[in-house]
Amino acid sequence: MKLIYISPLRYPSEKAGSAFSMKSCEVFAGDGIDVELWVPRRLNKLHRENAFLYHGVRKNFRIVRLPVIDLMSWIPSYFITAASFAISVFFYALWRQARDAVYYSHEEFALFLLTFISKRTVYEIHDFPSLGCFQRWLLKRISAIVTTNNWKKNKLAELFNYPPEKIFAIPNAVAVSQFAINVARNEARQKLGLPLDKRIAVYTGHLYGWKGVDTLLEASQLLPANCVVYFVGGTEKDVAKFKIKNEKLKIKNNVKIIGFRPHDEIPIWLRAADVLVLPNTAKEEISAHYTSPMKLFEYMASGRPIIASDLASVREVFNETLGTFFTPDDPVALSVAIQRVLEYPEEAEIKAAMARRGVATYTWEIRAKCISAFLASS
Repeated sequence: MKLIYISPLRYPSEKAGSAFSMKSCEVFAGDGIDVELWVPRRLNKLHRENAFLYHGVRKNFRIVRLPVIDLMSWIPSYFITAASFAISVFFYALWRQARDAVYYSHEEFALFLLTFISKRTVYEIHDFPSLGCFQRWLLKRISAIVTTNNWKKNKLAELFNYPPEKIFAIPNAVAVSQFAINVARNEARQKLGLPLDKRIAVYTGHLYGWKGVDTLLEASQLLPANCVVYFVGGTEKDVAKFKIKNEKLKIKNNVKIIGFRPHDEIPIWLRAADVLVLPNTAKEEISAHYTSPMKLFEYMASGRPIIASDLASVREVFNETLGTFFTPDDPVALSVAIQRVLEYPEEAEIKAAMARRGVATYTWEIRAKCISAFLASS
């Protein structure tokens, strides 16, 4: 099988979407599929970095960079960039004449044009399409859909009357061996220069509002003095804004905003924690229903205790036997949950061990094999 994976993002990039696409291509190729990743040739502060080394994946597929009009560094022009990329993809596909290839993408514009020259177009849906005319037309033309949870599969069938047998729901995944490292908590703290005598809660990932980071920031002020909350991740711009929020809120000096760290360092941060927090909000659909949080799988693989927002999107892969839930957007409930985990570490460690065993079914390799089987049969 020939699979052409189309992504509108920069490569390499600190964005989770770029890491997701690179890992997906690596495991598809590892499953015996001939894979190419088509991406826009965009301005990129990381242009000197090797995309394969930066994202820690094998070079077993080819990256094709296509010309686009890229004004996004100066003005908000996503439509111009996306439209020009879609046109580049269309004409490059015409020139390549890869008639038997499967075109696989979450980029709507490019995928729509490809439906005019290919009968094998697969739409991977991470968020949820709007109910507009364009999206309805697109869904009538594509060959199949891959979604990251069952909620989206059911809604696509219900709202768009899309055949359920042409929709495959499978959650995101994790490189288990990368996160299930054999490093003791204090050893991890020594590597990172963290205090050995504090109780440490860790959040990793971007600082977007829908991630619920403001709830964790407020909850931190309700924790005992010996508990420190570390936020690891975020763009320079978001980190600067978040630091201002922290300064305005600060009652206790127990919040550390670390900013972006290399992905291969994140497993050490997770192992250094007494508790890991996934505080997603219930106020936005992307968090409550659309997402399949990659950080949750990373948390599970680390073997450390987990506290998560009680959301439908989280419950698709996580339950009370694997960790602790709290009421979303409630700083008091979150602070109580953190203190309970710290007060009863034996119970929390038992759940963490079960989560670590359970995550073995959510590997990238298993995900690729399942999608490959679906594509071969559809």
